[in-house]
Amino acid sequence: MLAVVVLGIGLVLAARSSREEAVAPFRTDHWHSAYEIYECGVLRPSLQTQTDPDGIHTHGDSLIHIHPFNSSATGDDARLGVFLDASGLEIDEEGIDSSGSFDAGFAAIDNATGCDGADSEIVVTRWNIGPGNVPEVETTYRGDFRDIQFLHEREAFTMAKVPVGEDAPPPTAAVLAQLDASTGTTNLASADFELPPVDDSTDTDTDTDPDAEADPDAESTDGDPDVEPETDAEAETPAEGDGTDGGEGDGESDAE
Repeated sequence: MLAVVVLGIGLVLAARSSREEAVAPFRTDHWHSAYEIYECGVLRPSLQTQTDPDGIHTHGDSLIHIHPFNSSATGDDARLGVFLDASGLEIDEEGIDSSGSFDAGFAAIDNATGCDGADSEIVVTRWNIGPGNVPEVETTYRGDFRDIQFLHEREAFTMAKVPVGEDAPPPTAAVLAQLDASTGTTNLASADFELPPVDDSTDTDTDTDPDAEADPDAESTDGDPDVEPETDAEAETPAEGDGTDGGEGDGESDAE
């Protein structure tokens, strides 16, 4: 009986290893996908990963960094649900909300309230980024969001509350520029531009300096300083034991 158990475990491990070798992303890959969140056409703030056991996370740069630490996030297990768990985000047909792990002040997006009097729905649109960074709709999902698979480098996803039947808004030129800045590297984006202003839907009376966005030394609209160029060592290698920015786990094979 013991021999049968050992043989069974060996066959399972062998089959899993074979699957990992046949389907990307592998543990040696480092992909980037752009993402943004919208509520009835209004862009929401970027997320910041707080804990990342599997290697699919974000650094508040509107990019999904996909470099699996283990087989739980490789191949066809590299799915949006892994990213949502790491970022503390919940998305289903009822709305988009935060578990509170990354931002206790995140204002929930409730599908029941509609969009400007029209019935609404929650969707995730996958965009193909064509020549000249022109986004084209590839697929719009209206359910089973956690099962959306990451298929290749340089994808874009928009998660949104929209009027019934519509696609999510396309990714902005700024986030596509972020994608360009990180594609083919293991670094955070470090381009000389800012992400567009966002509305966290918690204060509609806040005054905005019209010259702030044009000033490259100005603070970004969410209060965080602009991203400065980083070296490989600074980009994605947090201090040991610090899980507050989606740090890479011990034993990660890629130099982050």
